[in-house]
Amino acid sequence: MINMSVRNIEKYRGLISTIAFVVIALIVVGIFSGLIIGEVGVSEAAVIIDPVMGGKSVVYGPKIFFKKPWEYYVTIYYGVESLDMWTDEPSGMTGEWPAITCLTRDGLGVAVDITVRWRVNPDKVLELYEMYPLMDWETKTLVPLLRERVRDIISRYTAIETIEKRSEISATIVNEFTEAVMKESNLAQAIIIEGIDLRNIELPKSFKAAVEEKLAEEQQKIAAKFRAERMQIEANATAMAKILEARGEALAQIEKAKGEAEAILIKMNSTARSYQLILDVIGGNRTSLAQLLLLREIVKESQGPVIIILSPSGEGAIPVIPFTFSSQEEG
Repeated sequence: MINMSVRNIEKYRGLISTIAFVVIALIVVGIFSGLIIGEVGVSEAAVIIDPVMGGKSVVYGPKIFFKKPWEYYVTIYYGVESLDMWTDEPSGMTGEWPAITCLTRDGLGVAVDITVRWRVNPDKVLELYEMYPLMDWETKTLVPLLRERVRDIISRYTAIETIEKRSEISATIVNEFTEAVMKESNLAQAIIIEGIDLRNIELPKSFKAAVEEKLAEEQQKIAAKFRAERMQIEANATAMAKILEARGEALAQIEKAKGEAEAILIKMNSTARSYQLILDVIGGNRTSLAQLLLLREIVKESQGPVIIILSPSGEGAIPVIPFTFSSQEEG
C-alpha cells in the first residue's frame, strides 16, 4: 500500500509539473506576442515608436501588424469627432466643455453653445503626433482657438443683432475658425473641420424679458395698424360701392331722360311732319301753320262739332266757328 501511494504521488507530481510548464510557456508566448504583435481598428492609425533607434512609422487599420519587441505604439483615431461646448443653466450640466462666455459690442454678456465636428487628417498623423506627443491637440489648440474666434466675432454685434443675424454669425464662425485652424502652425494642417453648429446664444434673462416685451408691443402695433388698414379698406369699399350705385342710378336717370326726350322729339317731329303735309295739301305758310295749330287746340277743347271756313285764296285769317247741337235741334 505504501509503494502504491508513493507511485501515485510521483505520478501527480509529474502531471503538475507538465501543466505548470505549459502555463508558463503560454504566458511567455503571450507576453512575447504582445511585444511583437499590434492591432488597430477601423479609422485608426498606429504610430510605432522605436525608443532605441529613434524611428517612427505609421500603420493604418483595420490591421494586425508586427513590431520589434522593444517598440511601442499609440493609436490615433482619424474618424469624425465632435467638440461640444454648451451649458444647461437649469441643471448646471455642461458638454465636453462649458459654453463660451462672450461680450457683445454693447457690453452685454452672452453664452454661446456650439458644436464643432472635426477629424484628424490621416496623411498628417505622424506630424500631428510629433507636435503633440501627449495627443492633447484638442485641449491645447482647438478649444482655445475656437474660444478666441467666437469671442472676437460676437464682439462685432450688439445683443439684439445676435438674435436678428444668427445665420450670419454662424457662417462667419465657420469661415473664420476653419481658416484659423488651417493657418495654425502647431496643427500642421492635420485637423480638418467638417462642420460647426451654432446651437444657441444665451442672453441674460432680464434682456430677454425686455426683448420679449418690446416684441409684444411691436406685434400689438402691427395688429392695430392692420385692423385700422382693414377698416379703412372696408370703409373705402363701402363708399365706392355707394358711389358706384349712385352713379349707376344717375346714369339710369340720364338714360331715361334721354329716352323720354328722344321720344318727345320724335313725336314732335312726327307732328310737325304731319302739319307740313297738311299745309302742302291745302297750301299755306308759317302763318297758316300757326293758325292750324290754334285750330288744333280749339278742336281739342271743343265739346261738339266745329265748322271750319277756308279762304278761297288760302291766305289771310281762317275763321273758326265752334258750335254745339242741342238734342232738340238734332231732332
